[in-house]
Order: sequence, then C-alpha cells, then structure tokens
Amino acid sequence: MADTEEAVRKFLSGEEEAFSRIVRHWERRIYNLAWRMLNNREDAQDVVQETFLSVFKSIRSLRAPGSFSTWLYQIALNHCRARRRSRVSDVTLVDPVMDQTGDNSYLVPAASSPGTQDPLETVDLIQKVLAGIPETHRTAIILKEYLGLSLDEMAKVMDCPLSTAKSRLYHGLREVQHNVKRMGIRIED
Repeated sequence: MADTEEAVRKFLSGEEEAFSRIVRHWERRIYNLAWRMLNNREDAQDVVQETFLSVFKSIRSLRAPGSFSTWLYQIALNHCRARRRSRVSDVTLVDPVMDQTGDNSYLVPAASSPGTQDPLETVDLIQKVLAGIPETHRTAIILKEYLGLSLDEMAKVMDCPLSTAKSRLYHGLREVQHNVKRMGIRIED
C-alpha cells in the first residue's frame, strides 16, 4: 500500500509513468472483484478499463493518497453495479438454485468425490452459489474472503457502519451455506 501511496503522490506531482505503476499493481485485483461480482469475463475486463479511466479523470479529487485502495474499490463496485443494471434488461433472471423448468442438474458438480472435480467446474459452481445471494452480501463476501480486506476496510468500501459490514458478511455466508446445501453439493473437510 505504501508503494501505491507513493505512486499516487508522484502522479499528482506530474510523473505520468506513476499511473502505469498504479494500474499494474491494482489491475488484477479489480478484475477479480469485477469478475466475481458480474460472473462474466468480458464485463469484468470492461469494468477494469472503466474503473481506471474514472480514476485517471478524478484522481486529483482524492483527498488522502492513503485511502486510495478504498476509493478504488468503491469506483470499481459502482462500475459493476452500473454494468449489472445495464444487463438486467438484456437477460432473463433465473433462480440460481432452480431454473424455470425445475431442472437444477446444471448446478450439481460433475464429480462428487474429492479431488476429481475439474477446478474450472469448482470455480463456476462457486460463482453460481454467489450469484444466488443479494448483491450487498455477495459484495461483503468478495471483499473479505477473496480480496482479503479487513472488516474496517470493507465498511469503508461499502460505505456503511462496521456493524452493517459484519452483518452483511455473516448473512451472506449463511446464505452461501444454505444454497450449497440446497444444491446438493458435498463439501469434504
């Protein structure tokens, strides 16, 4: 984070190359956030570009370079929400646990014994489980479990009190657990 602070300061003082260092450092994290929020690689790539374009245009409004990561995640989440809203009219929403025909076989893992399931199937299954919970809870899980943010950082990114961030994480994890059971997924210790 100190490197990012330094790069932000250098960019603000006129060193153009510093912005490239910022992008290189954060690009993968923002992509991972967007992909987990949107479950679509192309949309995630677009969100990364839109996020860094927004950052480039408005970085001078950043009051404290030390809060860059929180500010960056907020911008990325806003772009994810906008992308999701723009897609809602283009897609038919399907219950993540049961589609309209009552067939949920597409959600059941191909192999149920540990170690035999394709890692890509596992990732796809996790995405489907996450897609089945409310956005605020999914956001909390992604920020905490996938991006490794502290509860304080989560609350800042989600722009809510710490108690609300904790509650969203707790309820999100409970919903994931419930969806996993409903989908018939066995989790081996």
